[in-house]
Amino acid sequence: MQIKGGHTFQAPRPAVWEALMDPTVLAQALPGGEQLEKIGEDEYRAVMNVRVGPVQGRFEGKVELEDLEPPAQYRMKVSGAGPAGHVHGSGAIVLSDDGEGTLMSYEGDVQVGGKIASVGQRLIDSTAKSVIRQGLKVLDEQIQARIAPPAPTPTPAPVVAPTPSPTPRPSPTPAPQPAVSTAPASPQTGAFAAAVIKDVVRDLASDYIPPQHQEKALYALLGALGMLLFVILVRLVQRD
Repeated sequence: MQIKGGHTFQAPRPAVWEALMDPTVLAQALPGGEQLEKIGEDEYRAVMNVRVGPVQGRFEGKVELEDLEPPAQYRMKVSGAGPAGHVHGSGAIVLSDDGEGTLMSYEGDVQVGGKIASVGQRLIDSTAKSVIRQGLKVLDEQIQARIAPPAPTPTPAPVVAPTPSPTPRPSPTPAPQPAVSTAPASPQTGAFAAAVIKDVVRDLASDYIPPQHQEKALYALLGALGMLLFVILVRLVQRD
């Protein structure tokens, strides 16, 4: 599978390069990324949970960077495997000035095998394009957050000594309540997955319905379903 494209960041080239070299930033831009750990000079261990159509699986692999020319370009090699199959690929990333921003150009070749390859090349291509597009969008947001000027520190309010009050009577000690632990939610992961699914459906639908007519077709389908539901309800009422 051939991958090729570009993305323009509204940030200077050194800032984009610095973000690309930061595992913490890249981990947040990876689709289903669970871990990105530096294990050597320009080598990283990656753990991802990826879904392509009906096939979903956890992949563990390695990312290697080669031929680094900061802040202009480098080559990347990726390999990973899991119960759902395996993936191997290589490619190049080139950064160039684009006015006050930075243009990232990328191209590469990826091979997949196992269960994940059984969903069909069309679905794999569409999912890969959407994952890259959504990942670059998240990376862009991370870069903008890094270069944004710090918020002004608020001036502390003057400290006023409290007025002494009468000593209150001791109240009964309430019975201890059991502690409740709530895990933090991760809305970004869900939003990422929803955006990928929306992109894939739109891309696959374009084979049959032109993009400019997809919204009208969706409303027509919803209207037909609503009418069918109305007819079924009327029949049920008449039967009673």
